[in-house]
Amino acid sequence: MTVRSPDAAWAFDRYEALRASLPTASFPPISRRVACLGDIAADFDVFLLDAFGVLNVGEGAIAGAARAVAGLQALGKRVLVLTNGATFPPDAALAKYRGFGLDLAAQDVVASRDALARGMEDAGACLWGVAATPESRIDLLLGRCVLLQDDPDIYERVDAFVLLSSAEWGAGRQRMLTRALTRRPRPLLVGNPDLVAPREGGLTLEPGHWAFEARVGGGVAPVFYGKPFGNIYDLAFERLGDVARDRVLAVGDTLHTDVLGGAAAGVKTALVTDHGLFRGLDVAPFIARSGIRPDFILPSI
Repeated sequence: MTVRSPDAAWAFDRYEALRASLPTASFPPISRRVACLGDIAADFDVFLLDAFGVLNVGEGAIAGAARAVAGLQALGKRVLVLTNGATFPPDAALAKYRGFGLDLAAQDVVASRDALARGMEDAGACLWGVAATPESRIDLLLGRCVLLQDDPDIYERVDAFVLLSSAEWGAGRQRMLTRALTRRPRPLLVGNPDLVAPREGGLTLEPGHWAFEARVGGGVAPVFYGKPFGNIYDLAFERLGDVARDRVLAVGDTLHTDVLGGAAAGVKTALVTDHGLFRGLDVAPFIARSGIRPDFILPSI
């Protein structure tokens, strides 16, 4: 299925249709509305901030985000970026966030790409076909990797597939992937479970969308790394060490990844409404329909 211009309603319906494949969690009976994270900073020691829709939209920083992060850090709070953005290697991702004015160290960025690397290690030695861009530096991933582009022979030759980035992906390459999986089922690892991401020109289709399409068309069961799945939260808590989960707040712009994932990991959650998936929309009907309810709702951090 190709969607030229996905919107929030389409993405929400698609997430709901895939709900059985997502984690389960418990949610609070009501959400508390606050103006900014500073209003509730005293209640938490750690803030896990999504990137797209919270810190940035596309390649541009959200106004005031760096100031808000600096304010939390000045209060002695630990701030981690917890992102499904997997396109770039760790050093490039860190440079990007520092370019937004964020004072972060390498250990403060936990990406789904990091969780994916563990999955690739567990899979053992093989030839990986990777959907990515040249800037993704797939040579830094574990094992032998080849970029999936427009040569159908590569799709037939590789031992397993990775969907890391969809920036250069489209219907033609998806058809080659589906045909290859239909002819010879192989592992499919997904380094970004998001269906869509907010960018300057609207929402773009992300690896999670293409992975679920491959599941239907190719008859395989993709393995996902990143929110809302527990592997990325396990990595975050490895870096955090001994911290009470009720003193941790996960902040994001989506219900089915950020809020559901945070709740399933046992932390409190906050939904940002003004910059990401629900920008310009009333979130109440979406919360009511899904039953996915954040602890807090705020316009921006």
